[in-house]
Amino acid sequence: MKIRILIPVIVLAALSGCGREMPEVPDGNGIITVAIADTSGSFPGSVEGEPFFLVEADVSLQARTHVFTASSLTESDGAAVFTGLPAGDYSLFARTEIVAGAQKKVFTGYIDIAIDEEELVSDTLFVSSVIVNALMINEILYCGSDYANFYFYDQFVELYNSSEDTLYLDGIIMTRNYPDDFPDMDTNDFVRAIYAFQFPGTPVTGREHPIFPKQYIVIAADAIDHSIWASNATDLSGADWECFNPLGSDYDVPGVPNIVNIMPGRTLDYMINVSHNAVVIATGEEYGFETYGDGSLRLTLPLYTVIDGVEYGSSADITKELTTRVDAGWAGIGNSKYSAQSVERREIGVDTNNSIFDFVLTKPATPGFSHLDTGGVKK
Repeated sequence: MKIRILIPVIVLAALSGCGREMPEVPDGNGIITVAIADTSGSFPGSVEGEPFFLVEADVSLQARTHVFTASSLTESDGAAVFTGLPAGDYSLFARTEIVAGAQKKVFTGYIDIAIDEEELVSDTLFVSSVIVNALMINEILYCGSDYANFYFYDQFVELYNSSEDTLYLDGIIMTRNYPDDFPDMDTNDFVRAIYAFQFPGTPVTGREHPIFPKQYIVIAADAIDHSIWASNATDLSGADWECFNPLGSDYDVPGVPNIVNIMPGRTLDYMINVSHNAVVIATGEEYGFETYGDGSLRLTLPLYTVIDGVEYGSSADITKELTTRVDAGWAGIGNSKYSAQSVERREIGVDTNNSIFDFVLTKPATPGFSHLDTGGVKK
């Protein structure tokens, strides 16, 4: 979620995890009919404020309680139909666009639907336009690559500048967020983190570390060729940045610039959970610390400083770790530990604030570019 858009020119990863594998299920008798509509008045023949049903809109369905996906286009009546569905919880997503010359306006939306005793469920999904011009998290490899050796050291986070302007990484903080179980998580004006690494430079006003239009920036936990150590692991020897913790025995790869740990007492390198966690990037202009009764420390980031945040998990039938104001869903549904699959944006530069729609699983991982990309700045 882009709560704030940057102004242009300006060692243990909890191996057991907390995600659960989703069951395979047989076909069922459920039917979902969903109509896709817009009220913006942006489409030819539509009137602002009145539902306008969209033909040939892309609609995808993702089960939340078991393994199942499907996709369809809306028919002439603006509806898509999904059949043979077992009982369970589902998320439906719609996407369409208006292209005028070099300009593209993307419309997306999502709803959740449950099939219980009723076999036929009907609903209407309203789309709205999304912003496609900001710095965002584009890809995360978190799950590990070799189960036999429990190899997960090839973790990385990739950023992307989808705008037409040069942005700057100076002072930006990248976190591994705390698995927040506070009942006031969705009303607090901050998020909590247990790992925090910061780019050099002055937050917001610094101009030393640019990320150019359509450029990808790869931040590796360790910027080495991990395939030497595990056959399915990712080569990160070409990473742009590396996480470094001077408080521990972390190896500093020569020639790769560092983003550095800012958590007092934290001696480990940047690592994220291989099953379920959240990654946030923030401007770095303001942050604080909380000390808990057990002596553990948490970094707090005010929401107004948050640039983007992505929560991931193998199942949507798990407790949220990140406020829905930053991410309403989960990337990585259906992923498993040590699968070597990353999560990557479904569409380059598009963020709907719900990662269950925004991200797809990708194998092999694509550090420095997108599997969809034909025009970005590749490494």
